[in-house]
Amino acid sequence: MILPVPAIDIIDGQCVRLEKGDYARVSIYDDSPLDMAFYWEKLGAPLLHLIDLDGARLGKPVNHSIISRIIKSVHIPVEVGGGIRNVSSFHAYLDSGAQRIILGSVAIRNPQLLDKCLKEAKKEVVVSVDSRGGMIAIQGWIETTEISAVELTNALKSRGVEHFIYTDIDRDGTLQGINFHQIRHFLRKTGVRMFIAGGVSTRDDIYGLKQMDDGIEGIILGKALYSGALSFAEVQKILQEEEKCSPKE
Repeated sequence: MILPVPAIDIIDGQCVRLEKGDYARVSIYDDSPLDMAFYWEKLGAPLLHLIDLDGARLGKPVNHSIISRIIKSVHIPVEVGGGIRNVSSFHAYLDSGAQRIILGSVAIRNPQLLDKCLKEAKKEVVVSVDSRGGMIAIQGWIETTEISAVELTNALKSRGVEHFIYTDIDRDGTLQGINFHQIRHFLRKTGVRMFIAGGVSTRDDIYGLKQMDDGIEGIILGKALYSGALSFAEVQKILQEEEKCSPKE
């Protein structure tokens, strides 16, 4: 079954959402990321997606103490990303108990570090493929490269990366819906299984992604949940239904 995964993005110790990765377009949803983590755990979330947005922008963990406390307080697995660009940061989150460590910019800027992390904890390494117009964005999505998402993913596969998150930055935090054409193209060209993020906003989005279940392991949900566009319970219900359901035309 595809996993529904609530996202908790952190800036200045608060639970926030950005629109299209723009730090100037931020919405604060809760003063306590820990309380949000407990909330999603209580609703039955199988996994939490925690991102240190301050860390992603500055290139080093900033909210490590808050994230570490969340990991130690909840009883469900947690994946962590944002500013993890050296071995010590990678180890710090492993030592805190994170089940999955998300690497982004470092996968391009420092492939030797990626190789070292894979050698030490291959199953825990997740690479975030952050796409803007089909091209990779790094440094907290501030800088867009000339490397395509497909090109990077295939190169990472050859290095031994097994776990991926694909984020459509153009749709992230916009509630504009999934770009199914782009996702199908990406999956067809890479052949990987991954978690999808960016733009999920309706039941039809969930049904459509469910039909692509051969390539999708999980759906990361942010603004759709926080704004009330979707409830976690209805997402769970759709993903747990045994029969295949088609989105409305």
